[in-house]
Amino acid sequence: MDTDFGSVLALRKVLESASDGMGMAQAVARELRAVRPLGSRSAQLVLLGYPLREALRPLVESGSEETSMLASLIVSAPRSSSVRIGRSGGILADTLERWVKTKESAKLEQKALRFRSLVTCGVLGAVAAMVASLGPLVGGLDFTEASPVVGAAALVYAAAGFTGISSSMLGLFMSGRGFYVNVAVALGVFGAVCALASPLASVSTVSLWGVK
Repeated sequence: MDTDFGSVLALRKVLESASDGMGMAQAVARELRAVRPLGSRSAQLVLLGYPLREALRPLVESGSEETSMLASLIVSAPRSSSVRIGRSGGILADTLERWVKTKESAKLEQKALRFRSLVTCGVLGAVAAMVASLGPLVGGLDFTEASPVVGAAALVYAAAGFTGISSSMLGLFMSGRGFYVNVAVALGVFGAVCALASPLASVSTVSLWGVK
């Protein structure tokens, strides 16, 4: 379970327990002890006798706005009715829980798109390397008497440039500033396939004009 989602879910349970009449400190100690690392730390501080303001400080000052908002609401409970805070905070907790789920779904979708882009760049590098390595061999199988001279090295360099530009554009679209990972994957696969296909590329070509 994601840390932010787990914290929001545990704080929601704290509010629900408070709305049922349980003391806020008791609810915090019971519901947050399994949420690591910040929740368990807050539960320990409550059991040691620290006030809620001090015990929930790690959650209030956390990087998650949702967690900080709910923790701040719980901290304000001693100044008013815990039951009323628990009931009114339940609606807010439901909204924040759905919001966190939406953000986590978006993150997972983005990770899936980045993975697919890496796979696409790998395939692009492999195909380009095969075409560049075997192009001279296939081009030498000419049915005319005079076979054209194919520059193998120039073809490999051109294919490498095409692979780098294409993978960088795809990486910029899918990963933003992390596009260099796509370029590295594409060129790495390109180089590996070129090395594996180089023995085939060195085979002498023959003219098929005289073959009967």
